[in-house]
Amino acid sequence: MTSSPTRFALKSKKSWLFAALLIFLFPCLGWGIETYSGDYKTILNSQTDTLTIWNYADNLQIYVLDFPNLTMQGRTFNRVTQFTEQAQNGESYPKVLNNDEFIRYMDARRRTQANFAFGHDVLVSEMVQFYNIVDRDKIDLFPEELELRDFLVDRRFIKVWRGFYQALQPDVVILSIPQIQAKKDNEPQVSELARQAIFAHEISHGEYYTNSHYANYCRMFWQQTLTDAQREIFLNFFKRYNYAVNIPELIVNEMQAYLMFTPDPLSFSAKKLGVKDEELESLREAFRKGKPPTKLPLR
Repeated sequence: MTSSPTRFALKSKKSWLFAALLIFLFPCLGWGIETYSGDYKTILNSQTDTLTIWNYADNLQIYVLDFPNLTMQGRTFNRVTQFTEQAQNGESYPKVLNNDEFIRYMDARRRTQANFAFGHDVLVSEMVQFYNIVDRDKIDLFPEELELRDFLVDRRFIKVWRGFYQALQPDVVILSIPQIQAKKDNEPQVSELARQAIFAHEISHGEYYTNSHYANYCRMFWQQTLTDAQREIFLNFFKRYNYAVNIPELIVNEMQAYLMFTPDPLSFSAKKLGVKDEELESLREAFRKGKPPTKLPLR
């Protein structure tokens, strides 16, 4: 892949030199502007030691960034995921954490860039809000986060107008997944089953964002099929992972992804949810019985 031209200068000479050094030492940090078309099976089974960017052939509004390792993925997406999905206690307005704040945030949860999250999903409209707040609050970003911004501009998903980022294609979905890997000193293992679960989970988020009929079905399932007690069980599960449970769309989207598209028991199971195996299976059967309008394979 050819290197993507950097359209925006880093804010300081020190940051620029640091970014250049990183790319020299770790060539995989230099993003390519080329994207590849791939269906579900092609993307899932691909093997690469560099970042690969896929346009999902079954839904062209979805792009999948396939990372060679968890740390690179985390440095690219962890901060925006914390901004869009996780509880921001005590904040009177949306806040992007600076580097020191984010390190403390991860340390408090005994997480690192490698295991903060194993997959990510974000709308272009959310990326625009993220980068505008970053500029407003003068947050220094990691080189990988700047490369993501440049990719979005290169692909004309966003533009800069009078000093502000604007979404040209706000409903485009950006997903990320990691490659299979053995356990490393500073990164956990990603097994074949884990990659399958991460990809299935994230692609279901893409389906929710882009298929309004499916999203409506999921909302109805949450509101009318689940009981108050069952909704509370899911909310307690999400609270344990610090999801922002005050955002209804986020919760419904995560509910369908965990319930129907996360086959790895290390990520989701009846025990983790706090129910018996029979109850979890009955929830899945109820979801399937309603014939959700999606072509994705249901569990």
